[in-house]
Amino acid sequence: MMKILRNRKGEKVISVYWFAILFIVAAAIVYMVAVFYGKPYDVRKMEADLLTDKISECLAQGGYLKQTVFEESFKDNFLSECSLTFNVEDVYGWGEQEQFYSQIEIYGFSNDVLVSEFSVGNKNLKDFCDKNGEGFPKCVEREFYSLDKNDNQYKIKILSIVRKIEKNVQ
Repeated sequence: MMKILRNRKGEKVISVYWFAILFIVAAAIVYMVAVFYGKPYDVRKMEADLLTDKISECLAQGGYLKQTVFEESFKDNFLSECSLTFNVEDVYGWGEQEQFYSQIEIYGFSNDVLVSEFSVGNKNLKDFCDKNGEGFPKCVEREFYSLDKNDNQYKIKILSIVRKIEKNVQ
């Protein structure tokens, strides 16, 4: 029988490179995961957008403004009428200071006269809307137009503010 001689020196060299490549790939994966999950996302602007959307859906449905919007009982019970809650987890002392604010202004369309206005939440947050930076609340202001059942036209402005600085900004 004929023996085939093989040179096994090359296999040892390749295995060293193979382990080096595996180590580099593993280190890259660990680094990417650490970068991805290492810092929390700042979702306050998205929260304010969602809050504004929810409020606009509560005020007007199908393009028509609800008649109850102009009643005092609606304004006094706004959060329950719109199925909203401004309660947050009690971390970072959030139980002592509200983290949300919403202001709703309803204007006549043709004369731009304020017809109705009400707000809920921490009014002090409104002072920080003109400031930029990580340590300030996120503000979203949006307006839309609607009709009532008598085809009167209204312009509705909604200002939504979310604070939650301690959790989202690090």
